[in-house]
Amino acid sequence: RGGGGGGGGVAGSSCGGRCFGPEGVHGLPSPSWYAIAAAAPFFHLCMFVPLPLLLLVFVMRVQDLWAVTVAPPTVHGAEPEISLDLFRPNFFTLLQQRASGDLYLLPLVEGVLYEWLAVCIATLVRLLLYYVDVDEKACPPMARYLIRGVRYAYSALFTLHIWLYCSLAMMVCCWVVLAAALDPTRFLAFGTAILTTVSAVAWWTSAMMRAARRFRAWVRTALDRMLHTRVRLAALAIQRAALVEDYQRDTLSDPAAAAVAKAELESLTAEEKRLRAVQGRGLWQGGRA
Repeated sequence: RGGGGGGGGVAGSSCGGRCFGPEGVHGLPSPSWYAIAAAAPFFHLCMFVPLPLLLLVFVMRVQDLWAVTVAPPTVHGAEPEISLDLFRPNFFTLLQQRASGDLYLLPLVEGVLYEWLAVCIATLVRLLLYYVDVDEKACPPMARYLIRGVRYAYSALFTLHIWLYCSLAMMVCCWVVLAAALDPTRFLAFGTAILTTVSAVAWWTSAMMRAARRFRAWVRTALDRMLHTRVRLAALAIQRAALVEDYQRDTLSDPAAAAVAKAELESLTAEEKRLRAVQGRGLWQGGRA
């Protein structure tokens, strides 16, 4: 995304574009800089685009099974589409047939396909805005609102995307469990694996939540003890200063009062040592005490 500093780019950085290797000359970025700059968007695309493609492959497999088993020859005057249609020599012919309604897709498969394409296009636009690194403060108000609108819209779209895919995955898992009950010889292992995974995730989630609550209570108790100790030490310091002043004033004029002040000073000293010992044990032992 460019170098740091106020330059806003590689030329604006203090290293002159040679931060990632000695190959850079005349202030130009080195080849390693180009490699890193290309790897970042590549990994971003690998995170947001190919992973949902696996689910798209699954729903196309569902389309294939439906097309070759229970589908009629024509559905509303259209031929059921299969995965082999995607590998025709002329791909534009496939698009033309799909647009004209000569090929039929299940509504679920068609919805997943179009949703995936929409998310891919929105992801490319969002990554473009991210790596262009536009300074919003220097943009006109309308452009600033447009950039923020794109960010919020993509956040909502990606949230809906994750929710739809999780819902579809859970629906598939439910069908696999049902299939395990209907045909145990073929699907019992898959149904058992799904139930075991869901149970393990639920158990670990509850265990981690309980551990988080205990940790939060422990931290709160430890911080309360530390705060109480520091406040008490501050109050003892104020009392010590007052007693030292009284002791110095009454040493010659009133020996009895000076003796009382000396005894109180010794008591304060013992109390301070005890509190400092508690404070010195640290947050861990202080929270366990």
